[in-house]
Amino acid sequence: MSYSNDADRDFIAQAMPAFISEAAEQIEAIETLLLELEEQPDNRELLDSLFRCAHTVKGSAGIFGLNRVVDFTHHVETLLDKMRDGDIALTPATSTLLLQCNDQIKFLVDTASDENADTAEQKDERADLVSQLTALTHGAEPETAAVPVAVPQAAQLPDGGLRIWTISARFGQETFRNGMDPLSIARYLGGMGRVVSVRCGTETVPPLVNLNPESCYLSFFMELETASNREDIDGAFSFVLDDCELDVVAPETPGQKMARAIEEMPETPRLGDMLVQVGAVSQDKLDQVLSTQQQSRAMPAVGKPKIGDLLESQAGVAPEVVAAALGKQQKIRENAPSEERYIRVQADRLDAVINLLGELVIAGAGATLLARETRDVALIEANLHMNGLIEEIRNGTLGLRMVPVGETFSRFRRVVRDTASSLGKEVNFEIVGGDAELDKSMVEKIADPLMHLVRNSLDHGLEPPQERIAAGKPAAGKLILSAQHETGAILIRIEDDGRGINRERVLQRAWNRGLVEQGVIPSDDAINMLIFEPGFSTAEQVTNLSGRGVGMDVVRRNIEALRGSLRLSSNPGKGLQVDIRLPLTLAIIDGFLVGVGKSKFVLPLEAVVEVIEAGSDKVKVDKTGRHCLELRGAVLPVVRLRTLYSVESNHADRVSVVVVHSTRGQYGIEVEVLLGQQQTVIKPLGRLFKTLRGISGSSILGSGEVALILDVNALGELVTGAETASASQ
Repeated sequence: MSYSNDADRDFIAQAMPAFISEAAEQIEAIETLLLELEEQPDNRELLDSLFRCAHTVKGSAGIFGLNRVVDFTHHVETLLDKMRDGDIALTPATSTLLLQCNDQIKFLVDTASDENADTAEQKDERADLVSQLTALTHGAEPETAAVPVAVPQAAQLPDGGLRIWTISARFGQETFRNGMDPLSIARYLGGMGRVVSVRCGTETVPPLVNLNPESCYLSFFMELETASNREDIDGAFSFVLDDCELDVVAPETPGQKMARAIEEMPETPRLGDMLVQVGAVSQDKLDQVLSTQQQSRAMPAVGKPKIGDLLESQAGVAPEVVAAALGKQQKIRENAPSEERYIRVQADRLDAVINLLGELVIAGAGATLLARETRDVALIEANLHMNGLIEEIRNGTLGLRMVPVGETFSRFRRVVRDTASSLGKEVNFEIVGGDAELDKSMVEKIADPLMHLVRNSLDHGLEPPQERIAAGKPAAGKLILSAQHETGAILIRIEDDGRGINRERVLQRAWNRGLVEQGVIPSDDAINMLIFEPGFSTAEQVTNLSGRGVGMDVVRRNIEALRGSLRLSSNPGKGLQVDIRLPLTLAIIDGFLVGVGKSKFVLPLEAVVEVIEAGSDKVKVDKTGRHCLELRGAVLPVVRLRTLYSVESNHADRVSVVVVHSTRGQYGIEVEVLLGQQQTVIKPLGRLFKTLRGISGSSILGSGEVALILDVNALGELVTGAETASASQ
């Protein structure tokens, strides 16, 4: 890259992050579309979208003078264009080639500002890909073209199909400050064909004494002869659309002009009104046609004719104009809901708002506490109203960070495809529940653990085709990645129909490594969880995917760091199911505040089933030493917080049992005081308390006291562990 002066370099440096961010989205879309196109090779819309993504990356890179990106992407675009014309079919080999090319485009974009990162190895790999692309397109794009690739030349255009486009561009005053150069756009357009004429506008240029050298007053009017379409020309202005009034007009027949006017019509009038507005028919003629249609209604034998047919036959409206109006009506029906609008916000700004919201929740709780102490009814009501508004703001703000997990799941299609290919396995990959939403910060942190688990299923779980056929299974294995909401949490499940876990082999390896005492046989669940021990591996040899005993322990550590839980269900010979449960957010939850002695605890409100008033004598100790309570004819395990955490208490005669639901079923938590529902801001625990079982975090109450947030699933594990231990004695 080369720029005329330091100012240009500064402009480009400021705009480059925006280009890289936009290009990254397009590159990710290319990969997703390619994988979808493999499953639906006849889907023309997917192919057109794929071409547009590649063209957008190429056009945007050309504006920034990124010749390496434009050069390579031009060859990819040529192949995609041939595919759109039906000259080349999408085969698995072609799809693999395009995925490799997309990886190369990503590398070129990521290293756009550092040409030294383009090593000889990368250049050789890129040259090999270009050779394969050229071979597929039958030499349509010679590698030895002497034309600068950053600007496509008219000589490369076909002889026929040239049209003269009229381009009018008026740039805003902020164009220079936003790092854009109108002249580079004009040069790029010149490379798309032959410039018939060009004129600069001077209407907005102020007197010299009022001229600001940092403001842009430029506009130009160009006639361009080219075989390119409107989309190509608009692409040259993709980075300045917000700072530019653009009008691109092609020579059109009167019918085409009317059809385009109808298509661009912002309102939603009736069919006849559309045609009147664009001048296709007069109002008098339209009234006559409508009168004819009305008269036909009185003749049942004839039937009511369609207004479009009458306009063509009686008013002489061109069929293409009527078709455009009918198409506009159909599009209005399909797009009846207003189009979604998006705005980009930096993640750290949103995090700052979430933190301030947490402080607002704490301050609101403190104000409510003080208002109750005053016993002023008006003040209490005002605080209740304020807290209601805070809760609405909380829900809305937290919703801003919620994103569908399907966006993360879709990235694994490429991983599954490439990994299965390298292992010589056939896999049918299915995504279920991709619309379930999760906090964006958690989505980013769960991506790597999911990657490890998916690869583990492909490498260790699913068998090669021959082995599956011998076992009476289909040659192609099944891998399902699903997500669903579940009592204030999200359940992510990775399920395959492979070998499952060989518990004998895992146990033998655990004995050899000293993880389990020789001769001791733990429960099936405990044996399954041994694969998450640091350095544990059952692979016979080290490969690119496994064998070093690195990864699975990190998976468990990362999931637990998110206050999540992990559980395996293995059916040897039939498959493995991995369940990951995560809280929906790491910021604020609805909590149920309880007290034991002077200590305060918070239960997630979604986990609370009911509250039972019970004297301390009703909570019995069974033969196994476990506390329990009879509830509607069934035995309910009970956790006594004052015993579990050694809380000083006066042992109140009257206690309450909060019944909660966990992954292990229902159980009770004995407490002494019920303090009601409140919004709870989650604060992380210090290092000293991170290993404390049954506690997931802490919170600051309105009074300034610290309350511990209970992890109902972990407490449920403690209850189950007590049962297992006692049963084994």
